[in-house]
Amino acid sequence: MAGKFEFYFDYISPFSYVANAAVQQISARTGADIVIKPMFLGAVMQATDNRPPGMVPAKGAYMMKDLQRCTTRYGLDFRMNPYFPMVSTRNLLRATCGLDNDPTEQKRFMDACFQHMWASPTPLKPDDDDSVRAMCEQEGFDFRQIQELAQARASKDAMKANTDSAIARGAFGAPTFFVGDDMFFGHDRLDYVEEALKAQA
Repeated sequence: MAGKFEFYFDYISPFSYVANAAVQQISARTGADIVIKPMFLGAVMQATDNRPPGMVPAKGAYMMKDLQRCTTRYGLDFRMNPYFPMVSTRNLLRATCGLDNDPTEQKRFMDACFQHMWASPTPLKPDDDDSVRAMCEQEGFDFRQIQELAQARASKDAMKANTDSAIARGAFGAPTFFVGDDMFFGHDRLDYVEEALKAQA
């Protein structure tokens, strides 16, 4: 088996943090390539008239319990980010797009962003330069380069294209996955992604 599947995500989504670990297991089992698609979840929510679960009291209470279950299953540390959901992840997403010419470094940056957003005792505030600088210094990234990538026109265009394509293809939240034209929402649907990859082979 091989093939590929697309992973649309935003660092603001704690379930994308879980998915970032889960997709590696899918890729290891199937040999399928993961196509990274950083998207701006706020625009997706606005375009589809969706609301984050934390904005619905009953869903928010359930989400906290469910996140503990999900992160435990995948062996992940988890700390609720105190800045969630009222922060912008645009610059981190754009920088991730800008690293696409070096997949290893792109993956390392993704892992760092997710880890610092959702597991660090010093939680990342993604729209604060000092917070991002501290993460970069700790993880061995050049903060100035990350800033430049975030402001580059090509990075902005790539993130917008990802966001627009997600909306056009029917996405309404994160994480969202595609195998060909088939869409799967949520990390708990990755078993269906795996089945689709097998059927495609």
